[in-house]
Amino acid sequence: MNRSALFGEPTERGVRCTLCPHRCDIAEGREGTCRVRGVRGGQLLSLVYGRPATVVSDEIEKKPLYHFHPGTRALSLGTLGCNVLCSGCQNWQISHASAGRGAAEKLPTLTPKEAVAMARRHKLAGVAWTYNDPVVWAEYVHDVAVAFRAAGLYTAFITAGYISREALDYLAPHLDAFKFDLKAPGAKGWSWFTKVKDPEPCFEAAVRAKTIHGCHVEVVSNIVPGLNDDEPSVIAMAEWVRDHLGPNTPWHVTRFLPDFELSYLKATPIPTLERAAALGRKAGLRFVYVGNVPGHASRHTVCPACGRTAIHRGERGAEEVWVKAGRCAVCGEDLQVVQ
Repeated sequence: MNRSALFGEPTERGVRCTLCPHRCDIAEGREGTCRVRGVRGGQLLSLVYGRPATVVSDEIEKKPLYHFHPGTRALSLGTLGCNVLCSGCQNWQISHASAGRGAAEKLPTLTPKEAVAMARRHKLAGVAWTYNDPVVWAEYVHDVAVAFRAAGLYTAFITAGYISREALDYLAPHLDAFKFDLKAPGAKGWSWFTKVKDPEPCFEAAVRAKTIHGCHVEVVSNIVPGLNDDEPSVIAMAEWVRDHLGPNTPWHVTRFLPDFELSYLKATPIPTLERAAALGRKAGLRFVYVGNVPGHASRHTVCPACGRTAIHRGERGAEEVWVKAGRCAVCGEDLQVVQ
């Protein structure tokens, strides 16, 4: 279901895609860095519009989003390709795949209307774009988001935020949640781990999603041995979240699990994650979570005012929620929970 893509401008070589800061100059018959936006007949096309590679019902906590409609499930959609291309990606089979040479045509189609009907049929509360970076199929994300919003269902965007300001302003008015992957504190770590050389547009997108568009924002940092697990890096990331998104912003420090090009590394030691969480709290963040560690106590939401457990999470999501209108049901403290 190829569709004319937005965010393109003609060049001598072909078409420059301006969807993200890569600004790929794409020749006829080729694709950009994301491998799913290509030039055909002189026109920039989205080769994966309406072509999901994954269609899954997931707990919203799996994204992870812990302060956003806890205990609900979302229709989780992903496609081929990615514009960040992490070397340790656990979904590399789809995120590093190309839609060229007819590969996308082998995927099933799912129109926005059909996606809403599927969510309603399975009693899902919303949609989340995940498993690859949803920036790469922005036109489809936009149309599905509009349809879900019209149906009274929520929308959640799981992203590294490598997107142009114009594209973000096209999407964000229709997004309820924006989960930002904070890969490292600076350019050196981002460029080592991803295809992003300058992460400033990512940082700007997360802030803009919250302050300009009113999205609920949570931040995830996968703690990778040798990349961002040292104390200065952890402190820098925590302080960035505090200073730019606010101390009430949930920060998830998650365990790296060896995969793809980083399969030679070891999994992050749990004490390293616990130290990172402690540093985050010391920096002033009120809600810090340890992820990818089954049974860990830091997956629960504890009210910072009265110390009671406000959201108790099992292995698959929120099991008990003592929150009313976003506040602790015991003492009334504002927990910044969207319900």
